[in-house]
Amino acid sequence: MRKILHFCFLAIAVSIQAQEFKPYKVKSGKIVYEKMRYSTRSTYKYENGVETSSSEQIPYVSEQVIYYWDEFGDIAFEEIYQVSKFGGKPLPEKVKIAERFWVDEHRYYFDVEKNKVSDDPYHLRIKCRKQFQYYQIIGSWIETQYMGTEKSGTKEILGKETDYYKIDKFQDLYAWKGLVLKNESFATRRNGERLYPDRTKIAIEIDTLFKISKNQFNPNWLKREKLYKSLNGNKISELLDGRQDLLHQVDNKKGFKIQKNDILLFVTSKLSLGKMQILSIDDNKVNVKFTLFNNINEVAGFSNSLSIKNNSIINIDETSQKTEESKELDFEYKNFKIIPQNNIGVYLLKTSRTKNLKLKPYVRD
Repeated sequence: MRKILHFCFLAIAVSIQAQEFKPYKVKSGKIVYEKMRYSTRSTYKYENGVETSSSEQIPYVSEQVIYYWDEFGDIAFEEIYQVSKFGGKPLPEKVKIAERFWVDEHRYYFDVEKNKVSDDPYHLRIKCRKQFQYYQIIGSWIETQYMGTEKSGTKEILGKETDYYKIDKFQDLYAWKGLVLKNESFATRRNGERLYPDRTKIAIEIDTLFKISKNQFNPNWLKREKLYKSLNGNKISELLDGRQDLLHQVDNKKGFKIQKNDILLFVTSKLSLGKMQILSIDDNKVNVKFTLFNNINEVAGFSNSLSIKNNSIINIDETSQKTEESKELDFEYKNFKIIPQNNIGVYLLKTSRTKNLKLKPYVRD
């Protein structure tokens, strides 16, 4: 009986531990990386009737990456900046192009220019949880993710003695206490012979005393994405029927001046419910993403992006744009304004213009 109880307690303990993922041996900090790319410089020489040629790879810094982590790597966030054009010509100032956020089994990616969020599985975390006992024994997420890979040397980077891993013919990693300080990929021949470095990401600064802000791991773009995704057919119907305090109805004659990141709810001429987020606006067009719901169920094939030209009238049920009037048209886009057509209802979700991006709970009088 005691053996059975001991086994049960052990199983529970392993199950609890298996929920954790602590890839680093340092609780929190910040690393600044440079991402190197290579341009090819070719030279030709003709001497004594003999032509010879040679080439060399010239490295240049293409991007800067600032990486933050906490809870021993259980949560992480990074900012990615472009610092030069293709070929190495420096930009006047660095430009943020993306952000990434790792939490639980999610790896979120935010494209700054497109103002879009993607959510991919965090394969490393998933694999380490599945192979948790092996991961515990080995003590290395690298050797767990790349089964069969072993440390084969050391190298000093930023004063830290890193473990060297030759992952395969294409990739090398150098890690200190689980933190990758150098990641290098190679161009190879078909037989696997390495030719030269193709891309390199190397740490140029590490700070393990950096004070982490909790807001660092709660970006507005992710809060907005979660708010948008929470608006299913039932929720939209509920808001339109009973939560007018959360909405601003767009005037059918004057229209409404939209802003980037506005979330709009609407009812189409065919009585479909819909939601829309304003991704970007310029003088000639507005880019949006939208989803339609019919009888509260999402309409298959209608979770789309749309680019709406200025002075266009939209039939969003068919995502067509026209210039003439019709009973099936839903709204007009003109000079930064959305103007409902045919008495169609369009509503701004007020919360989308706030910082907390949360729906206020209903309070009874």
